[in-house]
Amino acid sequence: MGLAGVRRHPANGRAGSDGRVVAVALLVFFALLPLQWVVPVGSTPLGQGRMHQLAILGLTAFVLLHYRPRVHAPVLHTAAVFVLANLYMFGAIAATQFYRGEGFAGVLEPVLFLVSFVALGGLVYRVAQGLEPASERALRWAAPVLIASLSIGLSVAMLVNGINPAAVLGQTVAQADPEVFQKEVFKAAFAGFGLDDDRVQGNLRHEMFGSALLAMTVSTWAMRRGPAITPREQFGYRVAMVAGVLLLTISLSRSVLIAAAVWPLLVVLRSLRRGELSLRQIGLLMTALLGFGVLVLTGLGTVIFNRFATETTGYQARTDNYANALEALPDVWVVGGYVTADVSSHNFILDYLLRNGVFAAVPAVVIVALVAAVVVLLAIRLHREPAWLVPVTAALVLPLVRLGTAGGGQIPPVEWVALAFVAGVLASWRRSRSVVPVPPRNIALPAGADSYRTDPRSASLA
Repeated sequence: MGLAGVRRHPANGRAGSDGRVVAVALLVFFALLPLQWVVPVGSTPLGQGRMHQLAILGLTAFVLLHYRPRVHAPVLHTAAVFVLANLYMFGAIAATQFYRGEGFAGVLEPVLFLVSFVALGGLVYRVAQGLEPASERALRWAAPVLIASLSIGLSVAMLVNGINPAAVLGQTVAQADPEVFQKEVFKAAFAGFGLDDDRVQGNLRHEMFGSALLAMTVSTWAMRRGPAITPREQFGYRVAMVAGVLLLTISLSRSVLIAAAVWPLLVVLRSLRRGELSLRQIGLLMTALLGFGVLVLTGLGTVIFNRFATETTGYQARTDNYANALEALPDVWVVGGYVTADVSSHNFILDYLLRNGVFAAVPAVVIVALVAAVVVLLAIRLHREPAWLVPVTAALVLPLVRLGTAGGGQIPPVEWVALAFVAGVLASWRRSRSVVPVPPRNIALPAGADSYRTDPRSASLA
């Protein structure tokens, strides 16, 4: 089979489809994903129709209508254990809720997001296989579009609510208290856009800035592969990455900052194991050191340190939640019944054990173990693989961290998108590794060559 046979299977998509429409849909999706405090639809079967939920479900519907069902087969094959664990868990949830006379309302949302996982993963698979060149270029703009949308959206929200972020930041640094910025900027800015009063919380920022980190990994993956990079794409990408780092820094979100910090560690790990350090990486290291110095000099570094080390409000609340959960566990471990929506342990496994019992907790353990195992396995072999696998691994770290920190005991919507992105890329990677391309007969290989590799998307990565 030649290289063309490895990559191009247009029959898998909708015949005659216009790739530019898909590219535009992706850009609109990333523009809407961070606007989680905006509620354009007051009531839906899932509750309030928040912008990021509608964006995910809207893109899902578009993909399902635009492509034939077999497009999603590679993702289902690659993520079969993950999908089956979720289906088993949803069945256990439905059964325990029916047993308690609560109906099936709690199952609808995760089922819809599992469908989104498969659909979006199928789209990413097509992009990774080189079947959607317009979308491949569009994903290079994922971070610039999302960062711009988030910056503009937050600016408008603060303007509407009369917030001066510079003044609040100065007050935060002066008091070295991260709670000041969280309450006076994030929580206050989210009011007045349709969210119920009890949902207007500074904790919304975790998913907002998580989407920023995700978009940065997606754009980096797209920039590391595919067609030649244009000067405009390079400029937009660099500006977005700098702005993204600044936004992540002021987010003061512990979970997102932890996930973001793993990314450069993966880069360093890969470079050390390959025994190489490029001038670009040295420049990035010097820039990071300069940025650290700026944080220290401005006092913002102290605020971030206090957020992790000395600001105990969140840690105490989390400890109390765990204590309450463990106290209730003997009474609910079989069929659940503990309400985690208001008092959550912020642990995916424990919340499912409390809410739906051991039959839902077992697949939850499988899901977390599977995500963790894939992160570890990818990290171990990064030095043997193309550079584009680093941001993919970093993207998977985000849901892994959030599964242990997110409230409500469910996979949050942004993390479903991250899982879909990784599943689509790995499905393509798996296909590439399963096919050994054969050079055309008229091309002579140089002496000592053991394979014909010109494109990491089509060549074996073994």
